[in-house]
Amino acid sequence: MIKRIALPALAALTLAGCGPASEPANTVKADNSDVEANAVGNEAAPGNALAAVLGMSDRQRNVVFIRALLDAGIECQSVTSSTRLPDQDGKPLWRANCSDKTAHMISITPDGTANIVSRTDR
Repeated sequence: MIKRIALPALAALTLAGCGPASEPANTVKADNSDVEANAVGNEAAPGNALAAVLGMSDRQRNVVFIRALLDAGIECQSVTSSTRLPDQDGKPLWRANCSDKTAHMISITPDGTANIVSRTDR
């Protein structure tokens, strides 16, 4: 099952100035450097949600992911962790792990759309 939603809350988070990251962000492998550099290089452009997500701490990113899951109608009490995976089709991808032991694959586009892939057979 694939769900696509826009993340208006992401814009609010980035405009609110969440402050400096209190936790280190996931380390990005060299093979993702071009995509990340391009997204971060465009951070000054208004509305680049992907650049904002790439620059977030783990905790901030997990808040964005729980909001995306809830907005998509997916049950998840809390996102306990998220792990950066190899890029899929040139786009950054994360595994968001919920407290109920379910996992969802999430990618964010520069315009703030969250693409979520969930397994419904588990």
